[in-house]
Amino acid sequence: MKPKEETVFFGRGIAIGLAGIIVLLIVLLIVMTPGISPGSGTGKDITDSAPAKEPVKTTRPAVDLYVMSFCPYGTQAETVLQPVYELLGAKADIRIRYITTVTGTTIDSVNSLHGITEAKEDSFQACLAESSPAAYWQYLHRFNVECYPVWKNSTALDACRRNVTAALSVDLAGVEACSRGTEGIALLKADEKAALADGASASPTLVINGQVYSGARTPEAYKQAVCSAFETEPEECTTVLPDSSASASGGCG
Repeated sequence: MKPKEETVFFGRGIAIGLAGIIVLLIVLLIVMTPGISPGSGTGKDITDSAPAKEPVKTTRPAVDLYVMSFCPYGTQAETVLQPVYELLGAKADIRIRYITTVTGTTIDSVNSLHGITEAKEDSFQACLAESSPAAYWQYLHRFNVECYPVWKNSTALDACRRNVTAALSVDLAGVEACSRGTEGIALLKADEKAALADGASASPTLVINGQVYSGARTPEAYKQAVCSAFETEPEECTTVLPDSSASASGGCG
């Protein structure tokens, strides 16, 4: 006959072993059951993303791309949006808006992430878009390719801007007067108000009919998003745009 202490010890060992097996089985059950994430306590996979919202449809979609003129991701997004504008600009209101904070009535009172040089360029581009929409996108393309790379060198930047505006027959003096005066400040204030309403604080942010877009940054993806916002898609939406100018994800803000 076994001693009492040995029997008790043996019984405890069996109990501990059985408890361990039960815990192991529970863990395996949790891991192998779809849709359950250990520790989530919800019964739902915590990696699930929220379902995509149904697009808001209108007869003429409003498409606003919020940028900072010297944000590399913003300039890339402008390049991506340009072929969409060229394809659908006659049937949708597609525009670039600038992310700034206006605290006064002069250009020096405009705060922009990359400093006063960016604030001045934001205002210049806003004025050009207002006065010469046909030349605006051409300027934007050439500026981003030729001038943006030297934006930290004010002398080179000014010379580049003069060359680009001259090549496009843009009234440089007139646009500069607008951008440094009350009209330019008013345009930036309007963009600031719109950005606050749309919740756009990072460059780039694409907003279509009041909804923030979160898909791929390619011409075709942008086009599809805009086309989905038409009550009746125009024939132009059947055109497939190239994805060669896709930009990296990321933003300034």
